[in-house]
Amino acid sequence: MAPRRPVSKTIGGVTFEDPYDWLRAETDEVRQWQERQVAAAVQAIRESPNFDAVLESLRATPSSVEGVLSVRIAVAGRWFWLGRNGSAQALMVAEERDGAGRVLLNAAEMTARRGDDRPTTFIYVIPSPDGKLVAFSHAAGGEPFGQYGVVDVDTGRLLDVAVPTMQGNMLRVDWLPDSTGFFVHGRTQEGKHALRFVPVTPDAVDRPEAVFEFSDVSPTALGLTPQVSPEGRYVLGVTVPHEYVASVIGDLTTGQWRRFTPADFTEELHGAWLDDDTYLAIVTDTPRGRVVAIPAATSVDRETWREIIPAGERVLRSLDIVDGRIVLSALKDVSLDVSVHELDGTFVGTAPLPRASASFGLVLDRVRPRSDEFIFAANTFTSADTRYRLDVGKVGLTVLEDGRQLEDIEVTQYFATSADGTQVPYFVMAKSDVETPRPTLVNAYGGFNIPWLPVFLGDTLPFIEAGGIYVRANLRGGSEYGRDWYESGRRQHKQNVFDDLRAVAEDLTKRGIASSLAFHGASNGGLLAGVAAVQQPELWRAIVAQVPVLDVLEPLSGVEGADAILAVYAKDYGDPNEDAKVLASYSPYHNVQPGVSYPAVLQVIGEHDIGCPPFQGRKFTAALRHATASDNPVLLRIWQDVGHGSLDPAIGAEMRAEILTFLMDQLGLTACPTSPPAS
Repeated sequence: MAPRRPVSKTIGGVTFEDPYDWLRAETDEVRQWQERQVAAAVQAIRESPNFDAVLESLRATPSSVEGVLSVRIAVAGRWFWLGRNGSAQALMVAEERDGAGRVLLNAAEMTARRGDDRPTTFIYVIPSPDGKLVAFSHAAGGEPFGQYGVVDVDTGRLLDVAVPTMQGNMLRVDWLPDSTGFFVHGRTQEGKHALRFVPVTPDAVDRPEAVFEFSDVSPTALGLTPQVSPEGRYVLGVTVPHEYVASVIGDLTTGQWRRFTPADFTEELHGAWLDDDTYLAIVTDTPRGRVVAIPAATSVDRETWREIIPAGERVLRSLDIVDGRIVLSALKDVSLDVSVHELDGTFVGTAPLPRASASFGLVLDRVRPRSDEFIFAANTFTSADTRYRLDVGKVGLTVLEDGRQLEDIEVTQYFATSADGTQVPYFVMAKSDVETPRPTLVNAYGGFNIPWLPVFLGDTLPFIEAGGIYVRANLRGGSEYGRDWYESGRRQHKQNVFDDLRAVAEDLTKRGIASSLAFHGASNGGLLAGVAAVQQPELWRAIVAQVPVLDVLEPLSGVEGADAILAVYAKDYGDPNEDAKVLASYSPYHNVQPGVSYPAVLQVIGEHDIGCPPFQGRKFTAALRHATASDNPVLLRIWQDVGHGSLDPAIGAEMRAEILTFLMDQLGLTACPTSPPAS
């Protein structure tokens, strides 16, 4: 039991005692305490007879993350993607559409160059317009901050380029049409957003950094992704990754930058350049979005915007221009809908996708590198990422690579009624011969404008094969049903998300689906897991909080380099100095009460995660153990060389195996051999 050393604190007018503030510091005492907790968690989980069988199953399952990263980008007669060279990630190029390709750069080479043995991860590959150079992002040891480098396609030579970036989070670069350099996001010491030009050829024209006031680029945005117009006159800065807003524009002929949107603009606005004069954009001035054509010269005047595609039932998510036609990616009842339109908005057709399809690359990653072909990956609950090429002329799909198929799994969508009467959808997945009620695992997110899409069940297959039922719930706070769905689940409305989860849990029991319940959530879903544990302990037998936010009043206090993430948290949760009463009402750490029979809890955290740092788990573990009246375990698992998740398939499989083993042990399920892949 961790000693209690109370410290009195006042935040935003809320005064409380913090008995485990000492676990925030990285002292020898704290590190030794943490090591004991981790060792105990590893022993408890890996000694389970379920662990080896679960891990074996997961190692044979394709990684959904790698499925997204391996989508090919077509530029100048070449195809680029991230693949594997043995066990290491590799940047690949092929001279033919379906060619096996050759290795341009191996992640192991980057590790060897550093000489520190920390594994290197690649995320983004952005070829230059002439196909001769590739910008790529890389980071070491799970750290959140990495660099953009550049490699020569013909020689494989690394250029002397190392531009700091935050790894992932849709922070891509964009090249000038002449391939002499690219623009990339940056921040000043004061935290202001900036766009910087990186010259990569001797004839590149040097361009000064553009720094933007907070009135033009919101401090709650994590960063900017640039979009260069086709002939290179303009550069747009689009905020990412949670709310996409084309916020600022630079005229490269004059060097002048200005706001792109009207002064009173509060919606989302993002799309693609039609030509050097016109930007086609999805705008959410209607909750589900419509498409408008915006003259670059008069973008601040809404009167000059022209509607191209009106609002409808679909939630519009991304827009691309391919071969003189518009490709719109949207959601319809939490399923992918891809349609093709003429440039004047005339509907041409809808791509023939399977029911309950999803594409993280189209729906979440809404401003993508330009490609000469529309190639994407899409999955269903029972099929892994299948790679498609869309023929925009015929509105037909060609399967470039089939994903693994799962047989004999039934998928059913239900709706639960939340406390305020809102209908909350959720999908239920189980083996077709399973008789209910059965132990049930719920997964949800509910935040940051992120829709919780259908996901291939490979990572959950051991649970389902053992006779468990898996549930994917679409709570408010995401964007499954547009802007209103998001707004009704954030800041002062955050309790709606937790009420939605309660409604789903109770509905599962009432329908006779669940005999017992467990919950797993990651990141913002990890906060949801913590709230489920302290607000709804009677509903849940076991809970896994993965990379969680558990102290919402002081989420990142003292964490170096976390100012940008703290600003993002303010967008969804609020500012602790202004919204402390709301935050204190649900912050998991502050709502642990003595004498409550809490469920079994496992926390899974990355050592290098500055957004959800290890001290969050340390404090919550100590508080739960002191307070609980039950004998249920409270485990803390912190992974070394891991940040906000891991792209390494070996680490990912082990992490998932530990989570499923813990849940299956608590729910009384026994792992069995996984069915072989369908032929």
